[in-house]
Amino acid sequence: MKIASLKAYRIHVSLKRKVTHASYSRTESESILVRCELEDGTVGWGESVPRPYVTGDTADSVLSQYQATDFRPLTDWRWDSAAEMVSLCLSLKLAAPPDGPAAYQSRGCLGNAARCAMELSLLDAATRSLNVPISEALTCLDEGQTLTQQLPEVRYSAVLTSMKPVKQTLLSLLYRLTGFRQCKIKVGMPGCDDLALLRKVRRLTGRRMGLRIDANEAWTRSELEAYDAASSTLEIQSIEQPVAHASLTDLKGIHGQLKAWVMLDESLCSYQDAERAIAEGYCDAFNLRISKLGGLIPTFQIARLAQQAGIYCQLGCQVGETGVLSAAGRQFASHIRGIEFLEGSFDRYLLRQNIINEEISFQWGGRAPALKGPGLGVTVSAERLSQFMQQEMQLI
Repeated sequence: MKIASLKAYRIHVSLKRKVTHASYSRTESESILVRCELEDGTVGWGESVPRPYVTGDTADSVLSQYQATDFRPLTDWRWDSAAEMVSLCLSLKLAAPPDGPAAYQSRGCLGNAARCAMELSLLDAATRSLNVPISEALTCLDEGQTLTQQLPEVRYSAVLTSMKPVKQTLLSLLYRLTGFRQCKIKVGMPGCDDLALLRKVRRLTGRRMGLRIDANEAWTRSELEAYDAASSTLEIQSIEQPVAHASLTDLKGIHGQLKAWVMLDESLCSYQDAERAIAEGYCDAFNLRISKLGGLIPTFQIARLAQQAGIYCQLGCQVGETGVLSAAGRQFASHIRGIEFLEGSFDRYLLRQNIINEEISFQWGGRAPALKGPGLGVTVSAERLSQFMQQEMQLI
């Protein structure tokens, strides 16, 4: 099989409500989609959600990177199996991203958004043409078969963002009544009494609910340690990105020192970040997100490194991602061992309209079945693509 054409699209997706945390607030989301068509007419899709405060990438920088890349050599690619396409994707080289913040360049994460959308589209198209699920690519990477599995369903976590107290109360009760097992609470907002909020949520959700908190870089190490001690009776499972990445060295040696796991998110955007975090003892857990890490293959590689180092993993998502990335997350979560917490598939709960034809949002209690069918298991609506599209770029 061979590639016939590649196109990239910049799309805007409206959210049903404003989403606010300590780092950002948004009412819409911007994604990059890549469409890969093969010579037999098979079409595959990929998506990334560039976030300048996470990897330094923007929609403009992704499209500029694509524009600077000569994709014609991809038309020489030939494959007859998922394993061969995985090998080709491992060799995928894009032009250097436009000059961005030096901190992101040195960490090896600038350009991850461009790689993610491209890699997913190639893997989706290839596995569709072979009539196998995209999870076959993960199996090919797992030489010792120690990290892959096959689950019939997964369970997503609920989330409480910054919102009015009445809504927080109602949602906390709703999550309990509908059978969620996990909930993450955004903290660190100015003027908010985080401990009072956590006590209220614990009281409303009950002791059976696993609670995690996400500070989105709002604290210092001393504040982290104080919150961990003060909240010990609340049984908080993890504290996500407590300090700003610029202050990451303040967390040196914290691995295993607190009651709650310390989890990295904005400071875990590349394999290089993961190696450094393990070597310096910066955390107990990683928040893996497919878009920020550059695709399914890099995410798998970091999950394998975490497994070898005894680091726990959460599979997260980007706020506002469409069903393409949601499907990629579902495929990863239902086929990789050791995912302690799972976030994503908020599609119909957060997006005014989705880009895909299928309905794959999580259901009662966060339950969601593994996706069936070839490739990612979802298809893109041409009508909605035209509605959301802001820019189109022919790559091949």
